[in-house]
Amino acid sequence: MKKNKDVKFIIYQSLYIFVVCVIAIKGANLDLIKVLEDDGRPKAHITEDSLQKLLDLLKISRIVDTTRYAIVDKELLKENEKLRELVQQTQVMISSQPLNITQPQIEQPKIEVKEEEKKDPGEMQEIRIGNIILHQYTSNTLNNPYDTPLEVVGITSIPPKSTKTFETGGQSSVVIRVGNTSKTVELKPNDKPKINISRIASMNEDTRVTTLQSTTCFRVTISDDFPGQLDVKFNGPITVKNAGQNTFDITMNAFGSKSAFDNFTENKDSPYSTGFTVTVSDKIAGHKITGQNSFIFGEW
Repeated sequence: MKKNKDVKFIIYQSLYIFVVCVIAIKGANLDLIKVLEDDGRPKAHITEDSLQKLLDLLKISRIVDTTRYAIVDKELLKENEKLRELVQQTQVMISSQPLNITQPQIEQPKIEVKEEEKKDPGEMQEIRIGNIILHQYTSNTLNNPYDTPLEVVGITSIPPKSTKTFETGGQSSVVIRVGNTSKTVELKPNDKPKINISRIASMNEDTRVTTLQSTTCFRVTISDDFPGQLDVKFNGPITVKNAGQNTFDITMNAFGSKSAFDNFTENKDSPYSTGFTVTVSDKIAGHKITGQNSFIFGEW
């Protein structure tokens, strides 16, 4: 029985030596380093060979923080000029060597305060002096707000920062010039004056001369755009009283006595009449108009 056990021991020992030799020939590691964790997972083990492979991999790898930088393919840069300019502006150099990323320097924008340019009046694009209203045949007043003379071509020149009154004729427009800039202004026409004669007193064949010669018989009103340049004249046996601007009250003043009345009415039939006229002239425009009316009476 003991011999059988010795034989089995020798056989097992021989098999063990054989397995160890085979494993050794294959290059396996026969140390007693633990290869499993306590929970059964394989234990991490780094050999010199695996470490060298990791280093070689790192040399050809590009590690970039994608939250801050981006990698752009060189071929794409060659094809896209705008992209290439953008990369150059951000100063990111791309090469096969490890990236050397330089933060672009951002220059603070310079705020330039431009002084308001003072324009030469000769360089003005447009003359602006408000709504210019000028009339024909009258005195017009114009203000020059500029620092250079203002010329109403062919009529007058207004010094800088001043006002001047000048007279116009029958031109339909005038040219206003400041420096090298000019503006044409149309002139409004000067209308003819108007005469209105209103009868105030009652007049018929029963009206007495003494009544008409002691009361206001007519009121004459003259209207015009420029009443100050009008010349008003009355003609006839009347007394004229100024009742306001270009308003006149008319009283008959035809007979100084009854004999004068009798001489006037001799060989005439009642009712009798005598008239008066009013003439209005525009001293600048040359307009001239005439109005007339008559007194009616029948007795002294």
